[in-house]
Amino acid sequence: MRHQKSGKKLGRTSAHRKALWSNMVASLVNHGRIETTDVKAKELRRFAEPTIAWATSVMDVLKKPMESRSQEDKLRVVHAMRMAGRVMKDQAALRRLFGEVALRFEGRRGGYLRLTKVGFRHGDAAPVSVVELV
Repeated sequence: MRHQKSGKKLGRTSAHRKALWSNMVASLVNHGRIETTDVKAKELRRFAEPTIAWATSVMDVLKKPMESRSQEDKLRVVHAMRMAGRVMKDQAALRRLFGEVALRFEGRRGGYLRLTKVGFRHGDAAPVSVVELV
């Protein structure tokens, strides 16, 4: 029985799934939109939304000039980057998340992604969705 077991296995090992979500979140941050199957798109929200939320949680500090940040502010940013880095291993994408993407979502309290169903894949007729940053 799968009681209290969250998340889809997708026929992958746990290490493969972890790498899959890390790469998908990084691709989403880098490109702004990705196309994937419906199941992966819905499951991706569980990883992408909290990662973006970490970046938006320190927006008040990120808008300050570097020289005017206190030690506590610097520690908040480092903590948020490390927590987001637990999901997203790509350092360039992490910097882009905290530099550019977080500015778009300032003041937004969630719902950073839009899922749009676009049809079926040609090869295996799997339902396909587009995941994009709002």
